[in-house]
Amino acid sequence: MKNFLVTGGEGFIGSRIVGLTEAQSYDLKSGSDILDTQKLTDACENMEGIFHCAAKISVPESIKKPDEYQLHNVEGTKSVIEVAENGRNKIVFSSSAAVYGESDHEAKETDSLHPMSPYAQNKADGEMLLKDSNVPNVILRYFNVYGPGQSAAYAGVITAFISAALKNEDLVLFGDGEQVRDFVYVDDVARANIAAMESDIGGAEVFNIGSGTKTSITELAQEIITLTGSSSNIRHEAPRLGDIVYSQADVSKASKLLGWRAEVSLENGLRKTIASFI
Repeated sequence: MKNFLVTGGEGFIGSRIVGLTEAQSYDLKSGSDILDTQKLTDACENMEGIFHCAAKISVPESIKKPDEYQLHNVEGTKSVIEVAENGRNKIVFSSSAAVYGESDHEAKETDSLHPMSPYAQNKADGEMLLKDSNVPNVILRYFNVYGPGQSAAYAGVITAFISAALKNEDLVLFGDGEQVRDFVYVDDVARANIAAMESDIGGAEVFNIGSGTKTSITELAQEIITLTGSSSNIRHEAPRLGDIVYSQADVSKASKLLGWRAEVSLENGLRKTIASFI
């Protein structure tokens, strides 16, 4: 799959896709901005498709800097769509489970959307732009992605917990720790992108990309303490603005139509991630 472009190709997920496909990376870290439509057009010459992973991804930061997030995540996606429409490139779009907002059940792709942060709204807006476009595309709603190499600047809870546990520092839980998450290993997410691109599906179909298994933040903290042999304690602080309580994926659609399911269990994924710190 060399004739494909990965926006955000040096990022956490994008770099995995590049590694598995030998696709071309297009990343702001290398001076390639998705808002530069001419440069993006040149990069997409002779390309068959675009894995659109480039985005700013911090929920708390999006609340503080909504205009910056709107520019990068929404206007940036408009730019990618414009270039793809001109070149007839298929897009696989990295969206987020954050678009669902609060829930009390396994999220289905047909559920209504209730984004609770500027970041989540950005992703919902990006999905709508794709649905209104003339380019073949697939939308992937990621749940909680984790694994080795996650950016310290945008570290997920697993990265933060492992880092603290290895130093025998307190693991800080925001709220009561009963929040439910669906953790999915980064390599499984990369495989989902490839399955979506290789499929004949292109009509703005939406797929949940998660493990389909729920884990509370307290359970996660305890598991990481056990796996690292840490003497860390668990400490609670006030809930964070924009955080949701329950997030779990129904992944039956991805299994049926893409032939994809997460292969890496949480325990094995945590072991791999912990090993990358040592």
